[in-house]
Amino acid sequence: MDIQVDVRKAVWSRYWSHGVAHSCGGSYGNRYEGSLARFWRDTAAALAPGARILDIATGNGAVPQLLLDGAPGPIACDAIDLAQPDPQWLAGLPEQQRRQLRFHAQQAAEALPFPDASFDLVTSQYGLEYTDLARSLPEIRRVLRPGGKVRLLAHHAEARPVRLARTELAHLDWMMAPDGLLALGQAMLAPMARAATDAGRAALAADAGANALRARFNAVQGEATRLAAASDCPDVLGEARTDLAGILNLALAHGAAVAEDALRRMRQDLDDSRVRLQELCDYALNEAQARALCTALARGGREHVEALFDNGVLMGWRIEADPA
Repeated sequence: MDIQVDVRKAVWSRYWSHGVAHSCGGSYGNRYEGSLARFWRDTAAALAPGARILDIATGNGAVPQLLLDGAPGPIACDAIDLAQPDPQWLAGLPEQQRRQLRFHAQQAAEALPFPDASFDLVTSQYGLEYTDLARSLPEIRRVLRPGGKVRLLAHHAEARPVRLARTELAHLDWMMAPDGLLALGQAMLAPMARAATDAGRAALAADAGANALRARFNAVQGEATRLAAASDCPDVLGEARTDLAGILNLALAHGAAVAEDALRRMRQDLDDSRVRLQELCDYALNEAQARALCTALARGGREHVEALFDNGVLMGWRIEADPA
């Protein structure tokens, strides 16, 4: 899936604007936990006071937050993202810690705005693999100081987030089909608006077309229930049904036009989800790709690649490169 840069920027900017802490909201709460958090805390504990870090594809800064917490002394962290981050947690930091972190919005990893040999550590979680590696890896090597290190967590092609993404993509395709849940929900807005009055309800009762539409809508709702019950990842189905029920109630209370506007926003959110999920699947790495990425960064130095598990669940690749 070849997403244009401006589309990716817009999709991820809207996502971060919701105040989410990271991209794994279904697996963790406001902060990364378990093995993922330990990896970054261990990385932070090895930092020398005054170390300078670059976090790539930072989103709302989940990795810098863990590094700031775990570092044994003051550090300086520059965090870049192609989108527009909205790190609401930053306002709650003491001023001294806030000064240690600088966000650079709408900044591509393929053209870093930093001088040569600027950083002691380059980090990224679920982000670097989305970039054009032929251009971003030379940039990382350029800005890394002699003796600097690279620490990454990357998507694993068989990890739980990728497997769940494939399931959610199938659910989205089903819901957004021409005769799917959203199309029938949209067709129901006008009858729901008519049902706001006694006269409208009486007319609907005698309207064979409206009654047939309602039967089809109820049938597709039943199919959604069956799909959700059979799935290990029913979230998008449940959320869509809840949102659609609210939109139908809007049509009843405020008319079809208001409900249409809400449905348009719902479709935008689902389209955005489709882009994010498809890219997650497309850019996840198999073992050969993960090892090739590490080798390209290490350039003859130390390489370490292993699968990262959290409570027995495969979550990604742990990649460590210490360039020679």
